[in-house]
Amino acid sequence: MMYSRGSLVDLLIKSNVSRYAEFKNVSRILTYRHDNVEQVPCSRADVFASRQLSVVEKRKLMRFLTSCVEDTEEQQAYNGRPYLEFLRDQQLGDNLQHFLVHSIAMVTEDTPTEAGLASTRHFLRCLGRYGNTPFLFPVYGLGEIPQCFCRMCAVFGGIYCLRHSVHCVIVDQESNRCKAVIDIRGQRISCSHFVVEDGYVAAERKKVATPTRFISRAVLITDGSVLPTDSEQQVSMVTLPPIAAGSPSVKMVELCPSTMTCPPGTYLVHLTCQSTGSAYQDLSPLVTRMFHTPESHDQGKRPSVLWCLYFNMVDGSAVDCHNLPSNVHVCSGPDGELGHEHAITQAESIFRKILPQEEFCPPAPNPEDIIYDADTAEGDVLSRQTEE
Repeated sequence: MMYSRGSLVDLLIKSNVSRYAEFKNVSRILTYRHDNVEQVPCSRADVFASRQLSVVEKRKLMRFLTSCVEDTEEQQAYNGRPYLEFLRDQQLGDNLQHFLVHSIAMVTEDTPTEAGLASTRHFLRCLGRYGNTPFLFPVYGLGEIPQCFCRMCAVFGGIYCLRHSVHCVIVDQESNRCKAVIDIRGQRISCSHFVVEDGYVAAERKKVATPTRFISRAVLITDGSVLPTDSEQQVSMVTLPPIAAGSPSVKMVELCPSTMTCPPGTYLVHLTCQSTGSAYQDLSPLVTRMFHTPESHDQGKRPSVLWCLYFNMVDGSAVDCHNLPSNVHVCSGPDGELGHEHAITQAESIFRKILPQEEFCPPAPNPEDIIYDADTAEGDVLSRQTEE
C-alpha cells in the first residue's frame, strides 16, 4: 500500500518509473467495531454523505480536521500526552475518536498527541490527489515496483545475471573490502560494491532490537468482500483495533480481482500486525470473527475462507548490521509500517555512499529520445560516404 503523497510515489513520478506500472486507487477505508464492518468517511463529500454520523458529529469532525492542519499552541500543550486524551478534550464523541485514532491517524490510543497529529496531517495531505482515499495499490501487486526499477536500471546500462545466486564473497583482509563474489556455479564476478538484503547476512553480524521485533502476517483467499456493495471492484484498507487488552492493532488489505492478484469471484486478503505471539495466535481470532471458517461458531452472512496461511517474519526496520566490509551495503527486509518510507530513505542513503556525486534515480529518458550507439556509428559512415 502506498500513500499518494509518500516518498515512494514521489520517487516513481520523479524518475518516470511510474510509466512502467498501473495503479488502482484504494476505493474505501473500512473499520471493524461492535462486530460490524463500517466505512470510514475520509473526504468532505464522504463526511456529509455518511449515515453513521449525526449532523453535529459531521460538523465537529470537519471543524477538527480543518483545525489540525496547522500546529497550534493548544496542540503543543498536549505533547507527550495520549492522542486519545487530546481528542476527548476537543469534545469529540466515541464515534469520531474511533475513526480519528484507528482509521485516519492509524495509531494506538497511547500514541503521543504530536505523533497522532502528524499522522492525521499526512493522511489529509494525501487525500484527493488520485481519489477519495490517500492510498494507491499497484496492479499485479507490490512485486511490480522492484521490477519497474529494474527496467529503469537496464535503461541506464544495468546487467542482470539470472540463475547466478551468490555462494560466497571474497574479502581483502588488508583493505577490508569485498573484491568479488563466487556464484553457485563457481564463477567469480568482480565488484566494487556489494548490496545485499539482510536475510543473507549471518546472525553474528546482525544487531537487532532487544528483544527482536517480529511481524505477524496472514494471507487469505475468500469468496466475497467483508463489506459487499453493488460494485465488485472495491480495493479496501481495513483498520482493526485491538480486540482485547494487550492485543495488537491490525491492518488488513482486501484486494479484488481487478487488481490482477486473484481469480474472478475471489478476494485476496492480507492481515499484518506487530507480533505478541505466533501469527496464528495474533490473527486467527479476528479471521474467525470476520470470515466464515471451520472454527466459526455461527453461520452468519460472512465471506468464507477458501485458503489461508499464517507466518511470522522479522521486522526489517529493527535490524542493523555491523563488522561488515566497508563496501558491503545491507538493505532491510519488510517492516510493518505503511508507505515504505524506511525503504526509500535507506535506498537513497546506500546510493549516496556508492555514488555521492550522482543524482538519485534521475528521470528515465523517453524512448523516442534514446540515441543508440549503433545508429550513431551508421550515421557517421553514411556521412563520410556522402562527403567522398
